[in-house]
Amino acid sequence: MPALMYPRSRYPRRLRLVPAFAALAVLSIAVSAHAQPGMGMGGMPGGGMAGGMPGGAGPGGPGGKDKKEGPAEAAPKDKQALLPIDPVPAQPKGLRRLQIFEMRGYMRMRGDYFHRLDMGLGQPSAASGGDIDNKFSPPPSTQSQTDAEGNPVLQGGLPYNDAQCFGYLTEQRGVNQAKALKRCNRRNGAASANMRLRLEPTLHITDTVKVHTTIDVLDNIVLGSTPDSFLGENPWAPIDLYTRTQMPPSDGRNSWQDSITVKRAWGHIRFGWGLDLKFGRMPHHWGMGVVANDGNGYHRGDASDIVRMLDMDFGDSIDSLRLGYDFGKDRRRTHTLEASWDWAASGPTTSQLFGPKWASGNTVGQDFSAEKFDNVYQWRISLLRRDDPSMLRRKLSLGEPVFNYGAIAWIRYQALDRVTGSPGLGDGLGTNPTWSDESRDDGLGRQGSALGNGASDSVGDSAAQNYTNLLIQRRALVITPDLWLRVNWRTLRVEMEAAGVIGRFNERDLSRGPSDGVVLEDVSTADLSKQWMLQLGYALEFKYGVFKDRFHIGFDQGFSSGDDTNGPNSNPQDPLRTAGNKYLSGFRFNPAYQQDLLLFREVMGTTANAAYFRPWAAFYFLNNNMSGRLDVQYALAHQRQATFGGKYSWGLEIDAALRYHDTREPIFVQLQYGVLFPFGGFDRPLNIYQTDSYVPLNDGDAKAVQTVQAQVGIRF
Repeated sequence: MPALMYPRSRYPRRLRLVPAFAALAVLSIAVSAHAQPGMGMGGMPGGGMAGGMPGGAGPGGPGGKDKKEGPAEAAPKDKQALLPIDPVPAQPKGLRRLQIFEMRGYMRMRGDYFHRLDMGLGQPSAASGGDIDNKFSPPPSTQSQTDAEGNPVLQGGLPYNDAQCFGYLTEQRGVNQAKALKRCNRRNGAASANMRLRLEPTLHITDTVKVHTTIDVLDNIVLGSTPDSFLGENPWAPIDLYTRTQMPPSDGRNSWQDSITVKRAWGHIRFGWGLDLKFGRMPHHWGMGVVANDGNGYHRGDASDIVRMLDMDFGDSIDSLRLGYDFGKDRRRTHTLEASWDWAASGPTTSQLFGPKWASGNTVGQDFSAEKFDNVYQWRISLLRRDDPSMLRRKLSLGEPVFNYGAIAWIRYQALDRVTGSPGLGDGLGTNPTWSDESRDDGLGRQGSALGNGASDSVGDSAAQNYTNLLIQRRALVITPDLWLRVNWRTLRVEMEAAGVIGRFNERDLSRGPSDGVVLEDVSTADLSKQWMLQLGYALEFKYGVFKDRFHIGFDQGFSSGDDTNGPNSNPQDPLRTAGNKYLSGFRFNPAYQQDLLLFREVMGTTANAAYFRPWAAFYFLNNNMSGRLDVQYALAHQRQATFGGKYSWGLEIDAALRYHDTREPIFVQLQYGVLFPFGGFDRPLNIYQTDSYVPLNDGDAKAVQTVQAQVGIRF
């Protein structure tokens, strides 16, 4: 078609598109007419025009034959004519996500009631000559007042105070003593409620560059704990009865923490060849969480996973620079090799020793660690094969067993440290080593009066000088290997983590205190002895589902080695023993790895010097939206010398739970009940604790502990 071909130099580029568009329009009309032989123009049958007028071009026209089609028209040879008028730049592939900001987290509220957490043994004061080493104290309203000499006030041989239940019922209400004792015993409990909003926002810079944070709002704030009457901020609320509102928590004023706490912030970069870089303050987790546990729980394919995600109190964070590499082209079999440099502790900074003027942006541009050799350096190397939840579900749907496993080792080293027993930097950011003669040192207490920032003590020594006086040669080297294995097949899950601790460090004689003339400033290298660490612990979880995975049976078992220390100081959480045993062999589980309600979670605080056996069963109903679970746990000690009563048995615990976990909505509600029957390991022998002025309550026989707990939460 020569009429449609124009010389390139004769017409502008935009005008050259006009004939092309005209040709395309004519061609489309012809093709459309040819494709509809039974329809004429205007859509009328017979090819006639509207109104019945005959047409002469349609194949159905009068006296017409089908016209033979000629060859198709050639497309323009000028490729420039087909280009858009205004070129659009190409979008870089794989560098920008549509979802730039992502928010995860949860909101929860919990109400707890604990009955007789002190096991009925009480917590006598030093004035009464008692030292039960009890973690919990009875409610203050059930205890004795003291007189001017510090002696307890008794009435009829029973503790007395102005708010006491027994005296009020017997003297003012005329209730007989037997009924009064029964009614007042119900007050031997603690009821409380708390809440937390955890925000985990992620900023997607690109598909391969991300920034993560963890922010807690009103973290475990006790409901009703910051009324406007607490600090007298409301002049119209002189007592709590007149309070009008709750005030925001403020560290150092009406709380020990602020309303908003930033716990973690870290960057994550993925390179195209499998390299992975993380840096910042990030979650610290491995395996089941026996050693390192970030407190977030993890998805293992069970409906009960949300319990571990929402009902958490502890969680580890680490300042780290971590480099990882994924090798294996098949995503189903990818292994990850990681190595990291961790800052476990850096010692005091310049601002902590010299005062706030040495903080960042004041006298110096940035705050920094004042001493290099007191840092606790940590190195980590790991090899991991772990499926994410989506891949795990895909593999299980095929009916094949899934093996996940990993191995890790942490190495810690510290050259210098402040002597054990000196005041902590958190106690006013000072290091005055003055010891109180009335204080009994167990190796963990921070004795003495702390200095303020940049201040000097009575002899003119600054906090920096006192820190210099307290430095010793710690020479610590600790290695922690850890193995993790998980096997999933259909409804079966078997998971195990085993870890050990091997190491040594220099330590002073912790059995000697101020009464022995010990002055911390005078502790030298000659006063130190090498302390060895040799510890072992493991946890095993077994679960199997029957009746279309609606009924689960399980068995959990774990072990943590204990110390062979004798004596009344038998707190299983104590990492430093005072009896001079050769090895520190007490392994302690991470407190965030918790299963029960009372024994390890509350009374002992963690699994230590114990072997436990926990069979359990759970039933899911209402389309798996609800479940009920029953646990029976028995625990005994590895070293009976390290128990309070010198006996092997810790106790028997029975826990029951009723839970609602919606399969469509991320909401969670549960009600739990637990009872702990303590055995001989918690009893207090009279020959150790009885004095002239004090006899242990109940003759040292530990009584049962109970709890009722309720939670409601939203996971997003």
